[in-house]
Amino acid sequence: KGLTLVELIVVISIFLIITSVAIFNYGSFNSTVSLQNLTDDIALSIRKAQGFAIGARGVDKSFKYSYGMHFSVDAVSTSNLSGSNKSFLMFTIPLEDEKKYVIKGSNVCNDDSNGCIELFNINTLDEIKEIDLVNAEGTVVKNLGSIDIVFTRPEPKAVFCYRESQSSSCNFDISRVDMVISNGQTAEQFKTKTISIQNTGQISIQ
Repeated sequence: KGLTLVELIVVISIFLIITSVAIFNYGSFNSTVSLQNLTDDIALSIRKAQGFAIGARGVDKSFKYSYGMHFSVDAVSTSNLSGSNKSFLMFTIPLEDEKKYVIKGSNVCNDDSNGCIELFNINTLDEIKEIDLVNAEGTVVKNLGSIDIVFTRPEPKAVFCYRESQSSSCNFDISRVDMVISNGQTAEQFKTKTISIQNTGQISIQ
């Protein structure tokens, strides 16, 4: 009566196999959850800027401001406020300004002198991998350096500002922007999510 040595070895072997499979898949599962969380955070941040623009948030008791999000795929630079593949930010600009984010004043976010409202740092392996756009003619332009997504009261519509450099003017002829977010992994573990923002203000995740 009781367990024989063979039965004990079989039970232990089954337990080890199940444990090994669970440990092997944990990294992939954790990466998938992290990627989904970042994608949701970015989409909600864009929606938050849209809400600020059409809602009752003002700057210095004035409502003559637009709100937007600045995204970049550039490597991390010495200036956090320039954005990178590991960070993005929310900003505000006066209505009369061109619809773009310009670094100025202090290098600290939440400073009234530079229009930065909130800086979001990506502390995981995930990153902003690619920014693509579709213009009014339906032509796809891939691998942009940066993009500004701006909302102006009272419209929920998005205005996109693509610039070839920080000093150049905006190209507004854009109907949709696709941002590809990756989990920062390689080979078999590589996964992506795409956030699509329409000029109508619709935001979707694929």
